[in-house]
Amino acid sequence: MTTVQERRKKAKKDALLFGAVSCALYAGAFVYADAMVTMFAKGGMYTMLPIVTVFLFSYVHGNFAGSVWTALGIEASAKAGRKTDKADAAKRTDSRNRATVTA
Repeated sequence: MTTVQERRKKAKKDALLFGAVSCALYAGAFVYADAMVTMFAKGGMYTMLPIVTVFLFSYVHGNFAGSVWTALGIEASAKAGRKTDKADAAKRTDSRNRATVTA
């Protein structure tokens, strides 16, 4: 098998895993919504719980979505995210009009 096929096979497994975890998280959030709201509203250190919850949901859903795209064979181009060398980048001249005050 080629590396592309292996990557897609792994991505399918990851998509199923993270999809199941994502469904469980959403189900838990809906089932325990009242308890979560009560706990989140306590203040103090409990204030961090909604933030941690959002990061957890974001991490799981992001991995699920990324795995789905990889499993479908949709990848970012190799050029995406590549930074240009400062030596190669040309200095731009500022050609905008400037307001001047004459007295």
